[in-house]
Amino acid sequence: MTTRTKRRPSPRPPARRAATARAASGHYTRILDAAERLCGEHGLEAVSVRAIAAAAKVNLAAINYYFGSRQNLLVSIFHARSAEIEAEREALLAPLLGAPHPELRPILRAMLLPLARWRDPRSPRRPALQFLCRALTAADLKMRDEVDAGVSKFRHVIPALQRSLPHLSFEEVCWRFHFMMSIEHMNPWDVERLGVLSEGRCSPPGFEEALERAIDFAEAGFRAPARFDVARSVARR
Repeated sequence: MTTRTKRRPSPRPPARRAATARAASGHYTRILDAAERLCGEHGLEAVSVRAIAAAAKVNLAAINYYFGSRQNLLVSIFHARSAEIEAEREALLAPLLGAPHPELRPILRAMLLPLARWRDPRSPRRPALQFLCRALTAADLKMRDEVDAGVSKFRHVIPALQRSLPHLSFEEVCWRFHFMMSIEHMNPWDVERLGVLSEGRCSPPGFEEALERAIDFAEAGFRAPARFDVARSVARR
């Protein structure tokens, strides 16, 4: 009795492998972009996997294949966008963090500039900005953990601020840094509310003017008298 040997399938030719890789990359990118845009517009909790699949023009199985779950998809977007911001910020901070007496304003600029660029009405990154703003206030516990982990990466900036403002305690610098980051987390709708508050007199400025105003405000906050430090010092006597 003769036995047949099974023929191994011939490998895909290089051109077909490249086309398959391009298609896979296209699906992955379309899913990310669609989820980012929809969640930025409607909120993370309001967008279903089915809606993301329809917007990306892929089937539901594709989302599970690339990301495993809806939550993993949203965390992947958060990681990708946070990494972009972090890389630009660290490049701006690098020459400042090692300085023995760094100036305050350049540190504040390094912290606020990256996201300020995304707020420019001409910026193609506005969907990414809207997603990040939604993620910062999301109720999802996993996303909150990711946001908290991102905040911990700012700790290395505090010593530079202390060297710039040696009269402030560590606690006082942390408080003022915390309030400054609220400026960074402003979303596009906050700018529109400025027009409502001012009855149209404060039209949305270009990001350069808005950035300089934000830095002015943050700098004034950091240079304000340390009345709580003084109160604690008196209480210890």
